[in-house]
Parts: sequence; C-alpha cells; structure tokens
Amino acid sequence: MYNPKKTVASILLISIILLSGCIEGTDTEIIDNSDNTSSGIDQDNFSLDSMVMVENLPSGYEYLGSPPINDYNEFSEKIIELKEGAYRDEDNLDVFLDIIELDSDSSATEFILNYKANYKPLAIGDRFTPLFFNGHDATRITEYRNQLPKYQIIWNNGNIVFIVRSNSNLESSAMNLAIATGY
Repeated sequence: MYNPKKTVASILLISIILLSGCIEGTDTEIIDNSDNTSSGIDQDNFSLDSMVMVENLPSGYEYLGSPPINDYNEFSEKIIELKEGAYRDEDNLDVFLDIIELDSDSSATEFILNYKANYKPLAIGDRFTPLFFNGHDATRITEYRNQLPKYQIIWNNGNIVFIVRSNSNLESSAMNLAIATGY
C-alpha cells in the first residue's frame, strides 16, 4: 500500500543528503571580491565596534548584534580588546565574526599559531587550507560535527586577528563574510 508520508520523508532525506555539500570541493557559491584589496586598517577611524558591523554584507546576510565574546586569553596574554559580531547567512544559519586586537603584529601572528595548535590533524584530508583574499593570507580551518564539515577562516591584518566561524556546512557561509569585511 502506498504511504505518502514515507515517500515524502524519503524524498526529503535523499534531498538533504544530496544538497548537503558533504563532498569536499563542491561549494562554489563564494563571492568574488577581487577588487577589494584592502591592505591596512585606517587608524584614524579605528574602532572594533565599527569593524564588527560589516557594511557591505553579502546578499541574504543579516547583522544580529554584538554578543559577549568567547574568551581567547588562552591563546595570548597580549590581547588589548575583543569584539564579536553575530550574523545570519542566506540559509538562516549563524555566522560569527570575532575581532581580536593585540599589542603588535608579531603577537597577532603568535595568536594565530597558538589558535591553530589547538586542533589535531584530521584522519583524512587537511585541517588547514591556505587562502588569499582582500590582499591577505588566511587559513581555512575544517572541523567535523555530526559528520558534517564546519568552517572557520582566520587571518590577521597587522595587529588585528579576524576569525569567522559558521554553523553551516558550506564553506561559502564563512568565506563570504570574511571577504565582506574588506580586511
């Protein structure tokens, strides 16, 4: 006998599996912002409060506010200030932009090394993937939760470290916000 509930549930399950982007390298929705090659931070208009609110958000993204930030003191004793911006992406999933000001460029580099050292190598594939955007080298960090990839992008611009974390299993969720910062 035909059971429409089972049929709909089966189709939905198959669709989710096919559209999940579980196969690495299938995420092609990253915006091209090659004209934005910001190489520095305008010290005259500098404030983490203004930096955490990205002006030119990717289509479908929404700024939600600036909640209290995670404690990053375990990665450096030279942190001056921290801010976090909470966003929602085009798939209605949370994306966070953490901005950490340190006392020097070398402290920012050390912070990133310490942050990356917190992760163990993946059994298969690369945990860290080098990236380049907005005139800066960056690293994509891949971790798996419930067998789905989750992505973070980390980089520095001088003494400022940026970390974009997404709850999406699509790399573009984090990458699009990272590029939109302009830093």
